[in-house]
Amino acid sequence: MNWFRENPFWSAFIAIAGGALLLAAALLWWTKGSYEDAMAKYRESAAEQTRLESGNPYPSAANVGKMKTYLDNYKATLDKLKAELKTRMLTEAPLAPNEFQTRLRQAIIHTAENARNNRVKLPANFFLGFDEFVSSLPSPEEAPALGQELSQVQLLLNTIIEARVDAITAFHRLSHPGTATGTSPAPAATPRTPSKPSSGLKLIEQRTVEFAISASPAAGRRVLNQISADNEQFFIIRAIYVKNQKDKGPPRETAAGIGAAIPLPTPVVPAGVSPAPAATPAGPLNFIVGNEHIDLSARVELVNFRL
Repeated sequence: MNWFRENPFWSAFIAIAGGALLLAAALLWWTKGSYEDAMAKYRESAAEQTRLESGNPYPSAANVGKMKTYLDNYKATLDKLKAELKTRMLTEAPLAPNEFQTRLRQAIIHTAENARNNRVKLPANFFLGFDEFVSSLPSPEEAPALGQELSQVQLLLNTIIEARVDAITAFHRLSHPGTATGTSPAPAATPRTPSKPSSGLKLIEQRTVEFAISASPAAGRRVLNQISADNEQFFIIRAIYVKNQKDKGPPRETAAGIGAAIPLPTPVVPAGVSPAPAATPAGPLNFIVGNEHIDLSARVELVNFRL
């Protein structure tokens, strides 16, 4: 201890050298541990690379069999779905322009007769939305698609008419790529820009019609339910607008006014019999609810599956 006190320089030098030696030992220990971890990862990667290089890159026969089974099941399910969707769509058949015009005139006559039998009022000069084709022929390319759309429109109109609505006030075909559009007005229509025709074949194609009817609430519900549940053609109801034809509620009436509506005859009382007290006269039955009629407008898409 006396030597360290007598030689402070060497004491400090020995202390610093000892600390540096300990620090170097610590760094050496940490470096050794990092080196071992890196070597372990390298050996693992090298072993995986060797296994991949020496292994068979092709699947085994069992996996090939499983994949084939999965693909066959998927194809069967897809074919079943396609077959079911085709049953929910009226088919498109080859049709000449003059044949389409003949079918259009027959459909107009049949629709007018059906409306007359069910007491449904149609708009004046009602041509099922195909006004431009009554006096002119479509192109040969448009005729098959127009024939399919005519069948779909006729089915939709028969559904509306057979629900026994009061009247069809408007019916309008919206423009779509490949065909022309009708000219009859539709109050429920919202201004929309026609979509641009696409260059490729669409798997799902929709044509849009808009109609407005006047009917009782029960007939309006029947129309919507039958359109959405139709099995011959896949319809999608995109928008509905319903308005009560009576803007105001029924007026309040006093009991006196109701009782005085129908005067009752004076009863004949025999001699010697005291007259019975007069009964309160009952007025006519006046239903204040249940007689409402509505104006219903809707936008319906006629969906075709190009499968």
